[in-house]
Amino acid sequence: MALFVGEFDQTLDEKRRLAVPAALREQIDPQVDGDGFFLVLGADRHLWLYPDGYYRQLMSSLKRSPLPTRNGRKMSLLFAMARQLKPDKQGRVVLPDKSLQRADVDTELTLVGHDDHIEIWPRRQWEAFIAEHLPTYGETLLEMGDALSSEGPEPA
Repeated sequence: MALFVGEFDQTLDEKRRLAVPAALREQIDPQVDGDGFFLVLGADRHLWLYPDGYYRQLMSSLKRSPLPTRNGRKMSLLFAMARQLKPDKQGRVVLPDKSLQRADVDTELTLVGHDDHIEIWPRRQWEAFIAEHLPTYGETLLEMGDALSSEGPEPA
């Protein structure tokens, strides 16, 4: 499974092509993760890119019933709005118009590595998020460290 980290400023061209930086593409093992992406609208209404093979594994792990269910009805949006994207030789993918509209994306973007997926943020929103959360970043790290150290014995 790929581990995506970092932030990368990108510009969407007039054909809606987005270049996925090599630093992110290099995290993908084509043998395991496939050579394409699935684009989904994330819970925060930002676009998320998942490696093809990994996304298929995630979706196959969902419990499904042959009969209609309330949760199944809710999940239909997840499947309907997902798009499979194949990068060209330069590592660019074409983002669908509907996906761009639903995520309120303009041409100035920041791609953000987020563990198992890549998030596509409008650059102005990403910079606002950083400005809001950077002042408490150190405290957040200390809280995470405290939580990790309470899970096991102190190192000798």
